[in-house]
Order: sequence, then structure tokens, then C-alpha cells
Amino acid sequence: MIGRWSTMESRTIIVGGGIAGLSCAMRLMERGEEFLLVTDLLGGRIRYSAEKNVNYGAYFVMSNYKYASRIVNRDKRINPLDACFHNDEKTCFSTLSLHTLANLPGFIRFLSALMEFRKHYEVFKERCLGIPQKEALSRDPYLERLYYLPAADFIREKRIQKVAADYVAKFAYACTAADIDTITAFDFLNVSLGMVLPIYQLKFNHKAIAEKLGRHLIFDTISQIAPSSEGYVLTGKSGKTYLARNIVLATPASVTQNLLNLPEIRKACQIYVHHIKAVLKPQYRKRSLNLFPSASEFSLIAKQQDGTYLIYARKKDADLSKLCLEYEIIGSQDWDQAMYVYGNEYLEQTWGEGLYIAGDHNGLGLEPSAISGIYAANQIIGKTK
Repeated sequence: MIGRWSTMESRTIIVGGGIAGLSCAMRLMERGEEFLLVTDLLGGRIRYSAEKNVNYGAYFVMSNYKYASRIVNRDKRINPLDACFHNDEKTCFSTLSLHTLANLPGFIRFLSALMEFRKHYEVFKERCLGIPQKEALSRDPYLERLYYLPAADFIREKRIQKVAADYVAKFAYACTAADIDTITAFDFLNVSLGMVLPIYQLKFNHKAIAEKLGRHLIFDTISQIAPSSEGYVLTGKSGKTYLARNIVLATPASVTQNLLNLPEIRKACQIYVHHIKAVLKPQYRKRSLNLFPSASEFSLIAKQQDGTYLIYARKKDADLSKLCLEYEIIGSQDWDQAMYVYGNEYLEQTWGEGLYIAGDHNGLGLEPSAISGIYAANQIIGKTK
């Protein structure tokens, strides 16, 4: 790296310090590659507060998050049996109850479909480390169909409408704040793995990650990217410019779209998180997790280790008194662009010579984002060879 006035040079510049950018950086670091990571916020949508031991962004990791777990740490395991699924203010079901047993045939069909998906999905993840996601999908017609199939159609095909309405769709809504009619079968099954695999709250050690990156880490916001005779010129809001042969854009898809003037991408859901001290209404005190139907403005209540609560809503002005007898807001986080869950548009991962796109634009969750970052790093490492 050579510093010249307000210009910095590096063979590779990663833009964005979320899970995709950090995964890319760590992979390049493993191989001794030259790079800079330029970001305005380390962690991106992993908005973990060490002071409050709470996540205002990404909330959990699954046990099969092999690559995301290299960036974040597991915390307390989330108990799926300590959950209540609400139809309305008066009707709810625990994870294990007579209502569950009455739906046992549907649960068996659901679990069979989920295990079939998992078998294909684990192979798909490994393929995506070395080839584009689109090519990995084309090698598996089963997954490729699910990528373009609405979740509601998949649910009807598998005859799991009742199980989905009472349980699974509410879990998917808690994870995505999206109605089951608006997401793909691929994303639906991906998040639904959290109903059968161990899942954990996460921690993110900002200090340790920053120290590991060391001189490679630059805090700035990139406002413009332009090609040059030797690669790319990036302009930061700080006034600095950056020169690089390779660029990895690991920014949220909407930011990437604006920087590159890209065509249609998936649309993002909105999630508004409130961290509160509260006395909940009696029907919400029974379990640590309360999940709601998509008709509700609320998607999840999650009790924290210190007895406080996180309430997730898809409306910014959601009325918390509908859930609480009394409450005090400790903190809030607005996610106007939370996760890219609407539609099945595919955004290419290579966008010009030496220009790579990484993130959750094609796949929902921390793990696909991490893998996309590693894929970009592997393409750069391959060029070195």
C-alpha cells in the first residue's frame, strides 16, 4: 500500500465492512494478498452492542453457518421449545402442544421437504465458494426451481398449508418481516432450517476484528467509482481517492445499485427494532419468543438474557402498547433497507474486469453473504496464480 497525499493505492479494495466484506478480507489475509477494506461502519448490518449485549441487526446464527461463524461468535442458544405462535390476541400455540400433535402428518411432510432441501443446500454452499451462484444453481435443477418458485406455491405442493399458517410461516415472518406470498421457496426453506437446527444469538467483537485488520482498515464512505487505465478510482466522502486493480463491492444491494447504476434488483423489507424494559401483557409473558402472523404489524418479541425485550415491527410507528402494559424504550434501530427478500432477480457477482459484487442480494442471511465475500476473494487469489 502506498499513501500519496489524499490518494491511497492497493491491489484490491473492499468496500463495505459487513459480513461479506469481512469474509472477503479474512480470506485475502489468509493468502497474504494486498488489500484495503474501506467502510463507514465495521459490522454493517451486524449491529451488536457489547455494552447492552444485544443485537439490533442480525440476530442469530445457525449451527450450519460454517463461514459466517468465522466473523461472529455464538452466544446463548435459542430454545425453539420456548416459543409461542400467535394467531391473534386470544389464540396461540406453543411449539409442543396438543395442537402440534394434531398437525403431526403435516409436520412430517414439512420436515421431509426441509431435509431434502438441506441435503442440496449444503452442496450448493460449497460450490458457491468457487463458482458463481447462478452456475451453482444451474447444476442443481431442484434448487434452481425453488429459487424462482413462490413459497406459497411450494407450501401448496407439499400440502403443508395448516402447518405453515400456524407455525412455519410465522417463523419465516419473524426472520424476514415478509409475507409468505412474497418470498421464494428457496428463502423460505433456508430460514426454516432454523426450526430444526440449533440456533444461537451472536456476538461481534468490533475491537478484535479491527485489530486483526490493522493497517488494512480505513474508515470512509465511498461515493463514486470510475474505471481507469489501471483499474478503478474510488472517491470517498472524506475527500480521499483510492486506486485499485480489483474492487469488491460488499455494500447493501441498494448502495451497490446506486454506485454502479445497476438494473433491477430484489426489493428490501423494512424492519424496526425496539429494545425495551417492559411489563408485557399476560399472553406474551408465557414464553421467551412470541411469533406473529404476517397480518400483524409485529413479527417477533424476543426476551433477552437481562430480562429486557427486543420487539420487531414492520411499521416504524408501531404501537408498542398493543403488546405491553408499560414500557420504556432503551434503544431503537430503523432498518428501511433490511433484507433483500422481495422478488427473484439475480445480480451477477462479476460486473466488469476485476469488479465483484458480494452480499445478500441473491441469498438471504449471514451465511450466503459470507460465502459471496469468500467467492470474490477466491477470484482475486486465482488471478494472482
